[in-house]
Amino acid sequence: MTASPCDDTTLRSRSEGLRSEAIAFLEKGEYAAALGRYDTALETARETGDPSFVDWIFSCRAAAAAEAGPADIELVELKRILLRARESQTTFRAAFGTARIYELKRDFRKAAFYARIARQHAAEIGDPLLVAGAASIEGTLLAVDSRFEEAAQCYRRALEVSAPPARVPALARALWQDNLGYCLIALDRTSEGLPLVHEALETVEKAGATAYSVFPLMDLCFGYLKGDRYEEARYFGEACLERTPLSGDDTVERNVLYLLGEASHLGGDEDAARDYFDRLASLYPDFRNLRAYLEVFDFRNVINLRS
Repeated sequence: MTASPCDDTTLRSRSEGLRSEAIAFLEKGEYAAALGRYDTALETARETGDPSFVDWIFSCRAAAAAEAGPADIELVELKRILLRARESQTTFRAAFGTARIYELKRDFRKAAFYARIARQHAAEIGDPLLVAGAASIEGTLLAVDSRFEEAAQCYRRALEVSAPPARVPALARALWQDNLGYCLIALDRTSEGLPLVHEALETVEKAGATAYSVFPLMDLCFGYLKGDRYEEARYFGEACLERTPLSGDDTVERNVLYLLGEASHLGGDEDAARDYFDRLASLYPDFRNLRAYLEVFDFRNVINLRS
Protein backbone atom coordinates (compact mmCIF):
# COMPACT_ATOMS: atom_id res chain seq x y z
CA MET A 1 0.00 0.00 0.00
CA THR A 2 1.46 3.38 -1.02
CA ALA A 3 1.68 6.07 1.63
CA SER A 4 -0.49 9.18 1.24
CA PRO A 5 1.28 12.50 0.47
CA CYS A 6 0.89 13.52 4.10
CA ASP A 7 2.24 10.21 5.32
CA ASP A 8 5.07 10.40 2.82
CA THR A 9 6.11 13.85 4.09
CA THR A 10 6.00 12.66 7.69
CA LEU A 11 8.04 9.56 6.91
CA ARG A 12 10.64 11.54 4.99
CA SER A 13 10.93 14.03 7.82
CA ARG A 14 11.30 11.25 10.37
CA SER A 15 13.93 9.48 8.27
CA GLU A 16 15.93 12.67 7.77
CA GLY A 17 15.72 13.38 11.50
CA LEU A 18 17.15 9.97 12.26
CA ARG A 19 19.86 10.58 9.67
CA SER A 20 20.84 13.79 11.49
CA GLU A 21 21.05 11.88 14.76
CA ALA A 22 23.22 9.26 13.06
CA ILE A 23 25.57 11.96 11.74
CA ALA A 24 26.03 13.31 15.27
CA PHE A 25 27.13 9.87 16.47
CA LEU A 26 29.31 9.34 13.40
CA GLU A 27 31.12 12.63 13.98
CA LYS A 28 32.13 11.41 17.44
CA GLY A 29 33.34 8.06 16.14
CA GLU A 30 30.46 6.16 17.75
CA TYR A 31 29.93 3.92 14.74
CA ALA A 32 27.62 1.30 16.26
CA ALA A 33 25.23 3.98 17.52
CA ALA A 34 25.38 5.78 14.17
CA LEU A 35 24.63 2.58 12.28
CA GLY A 36 21.67 1.88 14.55
CA ARG A 37 20.11 5.26 13.78
CA TYR A 38 20.82 4.84 10.07
CA ASP A 39 19.16 1.41 10.10
CA THR A 40 16.00 2.91 11.54
CA ALA A 41 16.19 5.78 9.06
CA LEU A 42 16.47 3.28 6.21
CA GLU A 43 13.48 1.26 7.45
CA THR A 44 11.44 4.47 7.61
CA ALA A 45 12.61 5.52 4.13
CA ARG A 46 11.43 2.21 2.69
CA GLU A 47 7.95 2.91 4.02
CA THR A 48 7.73 5.93 1.69
CA GLY A 49 7.79 3.64 -1.35
CA ASP A 50 10.22 6.06 -3.06
CA PRO A 51 13.25 4.13 -4.42
CA SER A 52 15.34 7.26 -4.98
CA PHE A 53 14.85 8.37 -1.38
CA VAL A 54 15.78 4.88 -0.18
CA ASP A 55 18.96 5.06 -2.27
CA TRP A 56 19.77 8.43 -0.71
CA ILE A 57 19.45 7.17 2.86
CA PHE A 58 21.29 3.92 2.02
CA SER A 59 24.18 5.89 0.52
CA CYS A 60 24.36 8.10 3.60
CA ARG A 61 24.25 5.02 5.84
CA ALA A 62 27.31 3.64 4.02
CA ALA A 63 29.51 6.14 5.89
CA ALA A 64 28.78 4.34 9.17
CA ALA A 65 28.72 0.87 7.62
CA ALA A 66 32.20 1.42 6.18
CA GLU A 67 33.66 2.28 9.59
CA ALA A 68 31.83 -0.57 11.34
CA GLY A 69 33.04 -2.96 8.55
CA PRO A 70 33.41 -5.13 6.62
CA ALA A 71 30.42 -3.72 4.64
CA ASP A 72 30.53 -6.30 1.82
CA ILE A 73 26.76 -6.21 1.28
CA GLU A 74 26.80 -2.41 1.27
CA LEU A 75 29.59 -2.40 -1.29
CA VAL A 76 27.52 -4.37 -3.80
CA GLU A 77 24.45 -2.17 -3.33
CA LEU A 78 26.43 1.07 -3.55
CA LYS A 79 27.71 0.05 -6.97
CA ARG A 80 24.15 -0.63 -8.09
CA ILE A 81 23.08 2.78 -6.82
CA LEU A 82 25.89 4.42 -8.79
CA LEU A 83 24.52 2.86 -11.97
CA ARG A 84 20.89 3.84 -11.44
CA ALA A 85 20.88 7.02 -9.33
CA ARG A 86 20.24 10.39 -10.96
CA GLU A 87 20.60 12.66 -7.92
CA SER A 88 24.11 14.12 -7.63
CA GLN A 89 24.07 14.06 -3.83
CA THR A 90 23.22 10.36 -3.86
CA THR A 91 25.82 9.46 -6.47
CA PHE A 92 28.49 11.41 -4.60
CA ARG A 93 27.81 9.55 -1.37
CA ALA A 94 27.61 6.22 -3.15
CA ALA A 95 31.00 6.82 -4.79
CA PHE A 96 32.55 8.22 -1.63
CA GLY A 97 31.25 5.33 0.47
CA THR A 98 32.56 2.80 -2.05
CA ALA A 99 35.98 4.47 -2.03
CA ARG A 100 36.09 4.44 1.76
CA ILE A 101 35.12 0.76 1.98
CA TYR A 102 37.82 -0.18 -0.50
CA GLU A 103 40.32 1.99 1.37
CA LEU A 104 39.56 0.14 4.61
CA LYS A 105 39.90 -3.16 2.75
CA ARG A 106 43.31 -1.87 1.62
CA ASP A 107 42.38 -2.21 -2.04
CA PHE A 108 43.79 1.20 -2.85
CA ARG A 109 43.58 0.93 -6.64
CA LYS A 110 39.80 0.50 -6.55
CA ALA A 111 39.49 3.10 -3.81
CA ALA A 112 41.28 5.64 -6.01
CA PHE A 113 38.95 4.89 -8.93
CA TYR A 114 35.81 5.60 -6.89
CA ALA A 115 37.44 8.59 -5.16
CA ARG A 116 37.85 10.20 -8.60
CA ILE A 117 34.15 9.64 -9.31
CA ALA A 118 33.30 11.20 -5.95
CA ARG A 119 35.50 14.21 -6.76
CA GLN A 120 33.70 14.75 -10.08
CA HIS A 121 30.27 14.70 -8.44
CA ALA A 122 31.45 16.94 -5.60
CA ALA A 123 32.70 19.52 -8.12
CA GLU A 124 29.32 19.49 -9.88
CA ILE A 125 27.45 20.01 -6.60
CA GLY A 126 29.85 22.64 -5.29
CA ASP A 127 29.20 21.95 -1.60
CA PRO A 128 32.44 22.82 0.31
CA LEU A 129 32.01 19.83 2.64
CA LEU A 130 31.76 17.39 -0.26
CA VAL A 131 34.59 18.99 -2.24
CA ALA A 132 36.80 18.92 0.86
CA GLY A 133 35.82 15.34 1.66
CA ALA A 134 36.71 14.20 -1.84
CA ALA A 135 40.07 16.01 -1.66
CA SER A 136 40.73 14.40 1.71
CA ILE A 137 40.17 10.83 0.60
CA GLU A 138 42.41 11.38 -2.42
CA GLY A 139 45.02 12.76 -0.04
CA THR A 140 44.74 9.66 2.11
CA LEU A 141 45.30 7.38 -0.87
CA LEU A 142 48.36 9.39 -1.91
CA ALA A 143 49.73 9.24 1.64
CA VAL A 144 49.32 5.45 1.63
CA ASP A 145 51.58 5.43 -1.43
CA SER A 146 54.11 7.67 0.40
CA ARG A 147 53.41 10.52 -2.02
CA PHE A 148 53.39 12.96 0.87
CA GLU A 149 53.91 16.19 -1.04
CA GLU A 150 50.92 15.47 -3.30
CA ALA A 151 48.88 14.28 -0.33
CA ALA A 152 49.67 17.50 1.54
CA GLN A 153 48.36 19.50 -1.42
CA CYS A 154 45.06 17.58 -1.24
CA TYR A 155 44.70 18.24 2.49
CA ARG A 156 45.50 21.91 1.99
CA ARG A 157 42.80 22.02 -0.66
CA ALA A 158 40.35 20.39 1.76
CA LEU A 159 41.16 22.96 4.43
CA GLU A 160 40.99 25.89 2.01
CA VAL A 161 37.57 25.08 0.56
CA SER A 162 36.12 24.23 3.98
CA ALA A 163 37.36 27.33 5.80
CA PRO A 164 34.73 29.70 7.29
CA PRO A 165 32.27 30.98 6.25
CA ALA A 166 31.74 27.48 4.77
CA ARG A 167 29.55 25.48 7.12
CA VAL A 168 31.86 22.52 7.67
CA PRO A 169 32.18 20.78 11.07
CA ALA A 170 35.31 21.77 12.99
CA LEU A 171 35.95 18.09 13.71
CA ALA A 172 36.18 17.22 10.01
CA ARG A 173 38.63 20.07 9.46
CA ALA A 174 40.67 18.90 12.44
CA LEU A 175 41.07 15.44 10.90
CA TRP A 176 42.24 16.95 7.60
CA GLN A 177 44.61 19.22 9.50
CA ASP A 178 46.06 16.24 11.37
CA ASN A 179 46.66 14.44 8.10
CA LEU A 180 48.37 17.50 6.64
CA GLY A 181 50.55 17.70 9.74
CA TYR A 182 51.47 14.03 9.40
CA CYS A 183 52.49 14.50 5.76
CA LEU A 184 54.75 17.41 6.72
CA ILE A 185 56.30 15.36 9.51
CA ALA A 186 56.92 12.51 7.06
CA LEU A 187 58.64 15.07 4.81
CA ASP A 188 60.94 16.02 7.75
CA ARG A 189 59.16 19.34 8.19
CA THR A 190 58.35 18.65 11.83
CA SER A 191 58.44 22.30 12.89
CA GLU A 192 55.50 22.91 10.52
CA GLY A 193 53.70 19.62 11.09
CA LEU A 194 53.70 19.31 14.88
CA PRO A 195 51.74 22.53 15.61
CA LEU A 196 49.07 21.47 13.11
CA VAL A 197 48.69 18.07 14.79
CA HIS A 198 48.61 19.60 18.28
CA GLU A 199 45.84 21.98 17.23
CA ALA A 200 43.92 19.14 15.57
CA LEU A 201 44.17 17.00 18.71
CA GLU A 202 42.89 19.88 20.85
CA THR A 203 39.84 20.25 18.60
CA VAL A 204 39.15 16.51 18.69
CA GLU A 205 39.43 16.39 22.48
CA LYS A 206 37.13 19.39 22.91
CA ALA A 207 34.56 17.67 20.70
CA GLY A 208 34.69 14.58 22.92
CA ALA A 209 35.46 12.47 19.83
CA THR A 210 37.92 10.18 21.60
CA ALA A 211 37.99 7.59 18.82
CA TYR A 212 39.38 10.21 16.46
CA SER A 213 42.22 11.14 18.83
CA VAL A 214 44.18 7.95 18.08
CA PHE A 215 45.83 9.14 14.88
CA PRO A 216 46.80 12.62 16.14
CA LEU A 217 48.36 11.02 19.23
CA MET A 218 50.30 8.59 17.04
CA ASP A 219 51.37 11.41 14.73
CA LEU A 220 52.67 13.43 17.68
CA CYS A 221 54.61 10.42 18.92
CA PHE A 222 56.11 10.05 15.44
CA GLY A 223 56.91 13.75 15.10
CA TYR A 224 58.69 13.99 18.42
CA LEU A 225 60.56 10.76 17.71
CA LYS A 226 61.79 12.18 14.40
CA GLY A 227 62.88 15.29 16.28
CA ASP A 228 64.86 13.21 18.83
CA ARG A 229 62.55 14.32 21.64
CA TYR A 230 62.07 10.90 23.17
CA GLU A 231 60.24 11.85 26.37
CA GLU A 232 57.51 13.66 24.45
CA ALA A 233 57.34 10.83 21.94
CA ARG A 234 56.74 8.30 24.71
CA TYR A 235 54.14 10.52 26.39
CA PHE A 236 51.96 10.75 23.30
CA GLY A 237 52.70 7.18 22.20
CA GLU A 238 51.59 5.73 25.53
CA ALA A 239 48.40 7.81 25.42
CA CYS A 240 47.79 6.50 21.91
CA LEU A 241 48.43 2.88 22.89
CA GLU A 242 45.72 3.09 25.55
CA ARG A 243 43.21 4.17 22.91
CA THR A 244 44.20 1.89 20.02
CA PRO A 245 41.11 -0.37 20.43
CA LEU A 246 38.97 2.66 19.54
CA SER A 247 40.58 3.02 16.11
CA GLY A 248 39.30 -0.25 14.66
CA ASP A 249 42.61 -0.48 12.77
CA ASP A 250 45.00 -3.24 13.84
CA THR A 251 47.95 -1.53 12.13
CA VAL A 252 47.80 1.28 14.68
CA GLU A 253 48.88 -0.93 17.58
CA ARG A 254 51.80 -2.31 15.56
CA ASN A 255 52.96 1.14 14.53
CA VAL A 256 52.70 2.60 18.03
CA LEU A 257 54.55 -0.33 19.61
CA TYR A 258 57.38 0.24 17.13
CA LEU A 259 57.46 3.99 17.80
CA LEU A 260 57.47 3.47 21.56
CA GLY A 261 60.17 0.81 21.32
CA GLU A 262 62.32 3.10 19.19
CA ALA A 263 61.78 6.09 21.48
CA SER A 264 62.70 3.98 24.53
CA HIS A 265 65.74 2.46 22.79
CA LEU A 266 67.10 5.79 21.55
CA GLY A 267 66.31 7.41 24.89
CA GLY A 268 68.37 4.82 26.77
CA ASP A 269 65.54 2.90 28.48
CA GLU A 270 66.45 -0.58 27.29
CA ASP A 271 64.01 -2.40 29.58
CA ALA A 272 61.06 -0.49 28.13
CA ALA A 273 62.43 -0.92 24.62
CA ARG A 274 62.63 -4.69 25.08
CA ASP A 275 59.07 -4.77 26.39
CA TYR A 276 57.64 -2.79 23.47
CA PHE A 277 59.64 -4.65 20.83
CA ASP A 278 58.71 -8.02 22.37
CA ARG A 279 55.04 -7.05 22.29
CA LEU A 280 55.44 -6.06 18.65
CA ALA A 281 57.29 -9.31 17.86
CA SER A 282 54.41 -11.32 19.36
CA LEU A 283 52.21 -9.93 16.58
CA TYR A 284 54.62 -11.33 13.98
CA PRO A 285 55.20 -14.94 15.14
CA ASP A 286 56.77 -15.94 11.80
CA PHE A 287 59.40 -13.19 11.94
CA ARG A 288 62.21 -14.68 14.01
CA ASN A 289 64.53 -12.38 16.00
CA LEU A 290 62.41 -9.33 15.20
CA ARG A 291 63.40 -7.53 18.38
CA ALA A 292 67.12 -7.88 17.66
CA TYR A 293 66.49 -6.61 14.15
CA LEU A 294 64.60 -3.55 15.41
CA GLU A 295 67.30 -2.73 17.92
CA VAL A 296 69.89 -2.54 15.14
CA PHE A 297 68.04 -0.68 12.39
CA ASP A 298 66.36 2.74 12.59
CA PHE A 299 63.19 2.90 10.49
CA ARG A 300 62.07 6.40 11.40
CA ASN A 301 62.76 7.75 7.93
CA VAL A 302 61.14 4.89 6.02
CA ILE A 303 58.08 3.96 8.07
CA ASN A 304 54.69 5.08 6.71
CA LEU A 305 52.02 5.20 9.41
CA ARG A 306 49.27 5.38 6.77
CA SER A 307 50.18 2.33 4.71
